[in-house]
Amino acid sequence: MSIILALGCAVELTTEGSSVRLVDDKSSCEFLGTVTGYNSMGNDMAHDAEGAMNDLRNNAAQMGANAVKIIDVETVPEATTTIGEALYCTFD
Repeated sequence: MSIILALGCAVELTTEGSSVRLVDDKSSCEFLGTVTGYNSMGNDMAHDAEGAMNDLRNNAAQMGANAVKIIDVETVPEATTTIGEALYCTFD
C-alpha cells in the first residue's frame, strides 16, 4: 500500500506578469477590464496569497495591461482569490 502526498504549488510569475505594476493611483491609466487571480493548496495561506497575486499579474499581462489596481483579496484556509482592475498606464 502506498500513500501519495500532493502538495500544491504557488502560481509562478511569468516574464510578462513580472512587468505588471501594482498601483493605487489610476488617474493616468486606461481601464482594460476586471481581472482575477486564484491559488489553492499551497503550503500555507501566505503561499496561496503569493500565488494568487502572481496569477492576477499574469492574467492582467495577458490582457495587455502594464498595471493592476487591487480591488479585493479574499483568503480562507484553503485558497486565496484576488480581484483587480487591469490597466494600461503612462508612467513617468
